[in-house]
Amino acid sequence: MNREQKRNLRKDKTLVKELFKIIQKYFPDFLDKFANLTDKRNSSYIKYSMKVICVTRLLGLLCGITEMVTLSDKFNVQNTINNISSMCKEKLNEIPYWETIQDVFMNLNINELRQLQKYIVKSLIRSKMFDKYKFDGAFQLIFDGTGLSHHDYNLNDNCLSRKSKDGNITYYKYVLECKLCVGSLVISLDTEFIENEEINNEKQKQDCETNAFKRMVKRIKKTYPKQKFLITGDALYATSPIISICKKYHWLYIFNLKPDRLKYINECFEGNISLENETIHKHYYLSTNIEYKNHILSAFKYIENEGYESQKNFRYISNILVNNNNIKEVVSLGRKRWKIENEGFYTQKHRTFCITHMCSRNDNALKCHYFFIQFAHTFRQLLEKGHSIVKELKLKLKEVSAFILESLTSKSPNLMEINLNFQLRFDD
Repeated sequence: MNREQKRNLRKDKTLVKELFKIIQKYFPDFLDKFANLTDKRNSSYIKYSMKVICVTRLLGLLCGITEMVTLSDKFNVQNTINNISSMCKEKLNEIPYWETIQDVFMNLNINELRQLQKYIVKSLIRSKMFDKYKFDGAFQLIFDGTGLSHHDYNLNDNCLSRKSKDGNITYYKYVLECKLCVGSLVISLDTEFIENEEINNEKQKQDCETNAFKRMVKRIKKTYPKQKFLITGDALYATSPIISICKKYHWLYIFNLKPDRLKYINECFEGNISLENETIHKHYYLSTNIEYKNHILSAFKYIENEGYESQKNFRYISNILVNNNNIKEVVSLGRKRWKIENEGFYTQKHRTFCITHMCSRNDNALKCHYFFIQFAHTFRQLLEKGHSIVKELKLKLKEVSAFILESLTSKSPNLMEINLNFQLRFDD
């Protein structure tokens, strides 16, 4: 496709309309659910509905706008007002100012946003379009924590803290994410903030990723009681308590194995493969039926560029019955753990959404903005990786953001008459 053909194709399409079609087809009740969020404002001061406020914030993120002041500046045009009016089915003369959105987010119920997160994931699972990515009937979940911001003061009195050798204390905002990994997409399935409730002395333990994981998986099991999952995590998760949780919930797991952790398993593995490697595949090494604290597991590794200076070792443990027929696929699943960092956190930090930018210093509002980023990232991935126009134009992430913003602010398509007879198609 030459430049003129690209311009003509782009001229005939509005990505806002395509995004709206995706939401209406796969999540038909999503925007309406905004209207049901608990509104704690004084009714006499309400000018904009909850739906209008939430849709405005969501559209800003879909356009790649991360700063709240910029949101008001960019959206203050008639076409944007018309489009938001059409999406919300409300007559608007102007859009809510960024301070109005902030005031609402300070009092939103976080658990109600979790319900929206749950609705998105369950809708995608019910659509069955990702069933081809299951392994042995299980969807792959990737767990990892990341830092959102750091300060020289204890923001909202619940930050994790770290004291340096010179005695200075740095405070951190952390979050644990669980991503549903399907093909090239990583979709937020659950979120748990890692934070201290109240620490009165230095001897009290701080919150940590492991404790956040234990809180999170209880919620996941309750939300998806019959769904089979394959849990994937780094070496931090390769512990007996977490393996016991997977056993209790009948979940599969693949965890990274470091040579300096779980020394007993490493010694058994190296000793066993020195006598007999249980796979015939070159560069792969396997030992099954290793006993570890009442658990039976397999240990295996893949050596990339074996024998060269660039050689890399990938080691794992798993309760999957690993053998010659599936070891390459299982290793490939283990290596997908990097997707939560590259496709997930890196994109959200540096490419599109800037989750490290504090849109508010209020703790509740900060968390609300984080959830809205997860919603927007899911919708953007469906558009970017499943929609034919984005593939045809070979748009980069920033180009997609600019295209959405351009179509939102310069066009007013008829959103009441849209054809939902289309199918998203994803490359493996």
